[in-house]
Amino acid sequence: MQNGFYKTFDGTRLFYSVEGSGPPLVFCYGLVCSKLHWSYQMDYFKKNYTVIWFDYRGHHRSDAPAKPEALTIDNIAHDIECLMNELHLPKATLLGHSMGVNLVLEFYKRCPNRVEAMVLANGNARGPLETLLRTNFMHMAFPYIYQAYKRHPRLVNLMWKAQGRSKIVPWVVGQLGFNPNLAKSEDIETYVRMLSQMDMIITLQLLKDYETYDATPWLHRIDIPTLIISGENDLIIPREAQEIMHQLIPGSKYELIRNGSHCPQMDIPELINIMIERFLAENSLPKLRPQSSESLSLALSAGSASATSLAQMSRQGDAS
Repeated sequence: MQNGFYKTFDGTRLFYSVEGSGPPLVFCYGLVCSKLHWSYQMDYFKKNYTVIWFDYRGHHRSDAPAKPEALTIDNIAHDIECLMNELHLPKATLLGHSMGVNLVLEFYKRCPNRVEAMVLANGNARGPLETLLRTNFMHMAFPYIYQAYKRHPRLVNLMWKAQGRSKIVPWVVGQLGFNPNLAKSEDIETYVRMLSQMDMIITLQLLKDYETYDATPWLHRIDIPTLIISGENDLIIPREAQEIMHQLIPGSKYELIRNGSHCPQMDIPELINIMIERFLAENSLPKLRPQSSESLSLALSAGSASATSLAQMSRQGDAS
């Protein structure tokens, strides 16, 4: 494993990690998330691929930019370009979850010749607040929340950080962002704890920029293999957002995870791993590992295995 820091285009120092060997996969997590959200996939694919991830500006081990206004989708996409330059990678497959989808799309827009393929999981080509929890309440409330922070940053930050000590917050997050019958409770608790350790301005500033993002006018220009993953019961970014991307990206492959949440890659990692591996194999990225062939045929036979396998797993989870 290679861990280190690099300086990006504006001098901000960012943390990165590289593990494994083989064709490069760059994993991009969501808004104020962490490597935790792709951990099961990275552990799986590092046996056959070079797995790469980095902490965004203002996240975890990376430094915050000199000005909060530098927390933007475009700048983080530029950070990806600088990371690939640092690692001397001419090309890679990029995988994004939630806001990570926007980062992958923006990087493709910036450097289309450096993207081998894309995996876009539970994301939106536009800002998320108009459809968050299938209501536009947060879209209307966000300007007031942002102003409250600007006026009382210390108080709002104290309230934000208090969630890490709350027993109810992990339960709420589990209900809204995960399938609580399948996800590990320790994963949810770890996510909430890491989230509470960040300054709220990171969330607010990125969300402010995220809300204005719109890639829909140019998605039709994408001409590389693209896998779009959607959770049937995703409340954070409802599946209609992924269906729109599928309609707009020529030749894209769409997988709907029945009973899936906003984080199916954490709910049922084995299924998502096989789904991604199949996509990579179909597009002439490395051949499947021999030990994967039997599970692949079982899990993905008849072209509808994602729904069937997940339904079976869900019933097992309910029974327990």
